[in-house]
Amino acid sequence: MAEIDRRTIQDLGLDGQVLMETAGRSLALWLRQRVSGQKVAFLCGPGNNGGDGLVAARAWSDMGGQVQLFLLSEDLQGDALLNLQRSRRWELARAPLSGPPPAWDGYAFVVDALFGTGLTRNLSPEVAAWVQSLPPERTLAADIPSGIHSATGQVLGAAAWATTTVTFGLPKLGQLLQPGAAHCGQLVIEDIGFPRHLRDSDEWPGQWVDADLLRGWLPVRRFGSHKRNVGKVLVVAGSAHYPGAALLATLGALRGGAGLVYTYTPASAASRLASEAIPLVARGDWLTLQDLEPLKQALAEVDALCLGPGLGSEAETLELVRELLAYSPLPAVVDASALQGLPDQLSPRVLLTPHHGELARLVRAKVSEVERDRLNYAVRAARNWNCTVLLKGDPTLVTTAGGRYLVSNQGTPVLAQGGTGDVLSGLAGALLARGLDSLEAGGAAAYLHGRAGRLSGVPCGLGAEALAGWLPRAFDLA
Repeated sequence: MAEIDRRTIQDLGLDGQVLMETAGRSLALWLRQRVSGQKVAFLCGPGNNGGDGLVAARAWSDMGGQVQLFLLSEDLQGDALLNLQRSRRWELARAPLSGPPPAWDGYAFVVDALFGTGLTRNLSPEVAAWVQSLPPERTLAADIPSGIHSATGQVLGAAAWATTTVTFGLPKLGQLLQPGAAHCGQLVIEDIGFPRHLRDSDEWPGQWVDADLLRGWLPVRRFGSHKRNVGKVLVVAGSAHYPGAALLATLGALRGGAGLVYTYTPASAASRLASEAIPLVARGDWLTLQDLEPLKQALAEVDALCLGPGLGSEAETLELVRELLAYSPLPAVVDASALQGLPDQLSPRVLLTPHHGELARLVRAKVSEVERDRLNYAVRAARNWNCTVLLKGDPTLVTTAGGRYLVSNQGTPVLAQGGTGDVLSGLAGALLARGLDSLEAGGAAAYLHGRAGRLSGVPCGLGAEALAGWLPRAFDLA
């Protein structure tokens, strides 16, 4: 974001004052819709974030509102200094941000414009006391709540809680990762004038997955299509211990648009598959190396592989996983216990779909370490195996070995139920079979999976099989 800001000002000649004026006024306009004419406190720091707050305070005064400025410093520079000088000419009430914070009962709202996206150090104890005193239900954050690291979402000692964060240009990763996302409250994205060709450029490593992005990725099923040219998936899943996983992954692939799904599973897990897929039934209660040759033959009939849901972690099964992945040239999604049987190297066409615990085992870290630095650990795994990694969570992250990443925040608590990950695996397999690359398939699967849960309209108890039933509706992005 800083580079977009720099290029807009230095290379394209758009004055930084114009950007700051637009950003600050957007904060005041947000306030006018809610507390028009009332008294608002503006906490302004020493940088450009404070400058945005100073513009907002001046605009709020012009809109008929009452203003109280609390300034962390009056030793400002550049555009922020110009707006401090204007606040003096406007004769806005101001006081130093020092000592104990005031009671906030006399203010309809508080605008937090102390520190923005450049903050990388812990807040001082005095500033921490101020931000912790802010009323969460009446705090508006300018760009990002003070104390949140804009790249990781981690709390830098202490951080403000906001009911709404108005961010400028594009969302920042730290606003989408926890705990930063929770501190932001509702995230509102304001266009302040950054050129579209810069905002949408592929040169930035990260992208936020939304409906517009998916419309450019998802293939259109045209008249004349038939089941063999819209994607064929081989699902290798299930065991006596987890008999339902094969069905759920199969449903994810079918409801995700695959024309044909072949499901290779032990007989103990095959009873419900006949009406949904072409069952390829193995002997025994779990898969072994004896199944390798039949699986090689099945691979010749399909466009993508979905491997892992419910397979179990028997040694023979994991050896089969290693041999199959080493042999297969197809794009593949690898999930669940199959993540324990990875060969030393994979292909960029392979998508791993771990949760935090599984990723921690892959990179030999503690779960708490992964949770604190989700993107970097996902990238580490992608680089270790030269593949793509989808890290489930809030939000879901998808990253390549080269460091490109996607963020999907479509998740919902309704997905917190056994079996929903199996549906996600099948869905990702269908998208690979339909021609998306591994990064696109991961991002699209995460978005559509979460969207299906949201469309169900229930807070919990949906069930994985019912979730799969909502997937076709999720593809309607109109």
